Amino acid sequence: MQRILNTLRLTAKELRAIARDVVMLVLIAYVFTVSTYMVADAISTEVDHLAVAVIDEDQSILSARLTDSIQPPLFKSPDMIAADQALQAQKDGKYILVVDFPPDMERDLKAGRSVTINIDVDATAVAHAGNGAAFMSQMLGQEITRYFSPSAVDGSQIDVVFRSFYNPNLTSKWFTSVMQLMNSITILTLILAGASLIREREHGTIEHVLVMPVRPPEIVVSKILANGLVILIAAVFSLIVVVEWLLAVPVSGSVLLFVLGTALYVIALASLGLLLATFTKNMGQYGLLVIPVIVVMILLSGGITPLESMPGFLQVAIRILSPAPHFVAFAQSVLYRGSGIGLVWPEMATMAAMAVFTFSVTLMRFRKVLSG
Repeated sequence: MQRILNTLRLTAKELRAIARDVVMLVLIAYVFTVSTYMVADAISTEVDHLAVAVIDEDQSILSARLTDSIQPPLFKSPDMIAADQALQAQKDGKYILVVDFPPDMERDLKAGRSVTINIDVDATAVAHAGNGAAFMSQMLGQEITRYFSPSAVDGSQIDVVFRSFYNPNLTSKWFTSVMQLMNSITILTLILAGASLIREREHGTIEHVLVMPVRPPEIVVSKILANGLVILIAAVFSLIVVVEWLLAVPVSGSVLLFVLGTALYVIALASLGLLLATFTKNMGQYGLLVIPVIVVMILLSGGITPLESMPGFLQVAIRILSPAPHFVAFAQSVLYRGSGIGLVWPEMATMAAMAVFTFSVTLMRFRKVLSG
């Protein structure tokens, strides 16, 4: 009972320390509100009003019809330019796509000869360029088919229907908002946990704690509880207010289940943050140590690129070493698909095992540092 009371008192002390750190509070508020909203609303890979130019060397009815088919909202109304202006225009960044209809295009198609329509792409915007070129190619192909054989198109017996589950309109903000929330949890948990230990070292209060009748496990647990509680409250606020309300992203699953899984993830990360902090003497050193860890965890979490597209050995290694891919799989399953605990328990069990292991290693290291 005394150990529980000691842990609660130390947790309250940690919460008061966080409340007095105005810079940290501003950072937490910014990351979980403004940053989440701006990233989700501004970053998009969808094709939307791409700048297009057309070089019409054919000057036929077909080329005019193809030009007229390039319309908003996918593309801006195309500008007509000469062939010798195309290269400089793309160098100046005026157009993402430049479509070149070759001379005698309509006549060659009617004669059954193959025709090449050049689409020059500014690939500095990789996602937009790739998606835009694909849409443009598909649209021009369909328009040419309608032009030469309208009856065949109208009477086609093939009806391809795409059904997009969990994101019917393929809206990118539905994905980026949740991923930014998960990234924020990862970043701030590591920063807060490590800062809580280094702050006491720099202020000399760790010595005061050590002369109190408390044990190392109580100190470690109190830091994890205090920082984890702050992160959980901020994450739930961001999910409900920013993601669901401001960004209008539907959350299909149980928020309570998401909080439970996030708590396991936060325990594992906070333990890791404390472990890293034991190897450093100040915040500058901790920052240099934790930044590469954060970058690797986020890039290899499976949220930015699927784990399946990574090398096989890396897939195995990251699943063993990092809780991030398990948290991403858990969060996407709960928030997007509405999965219950019966489907996500393997990810939760893995995160719990990693939390226990990381906590144990941190506790051993913490005892060693204190005894040294």
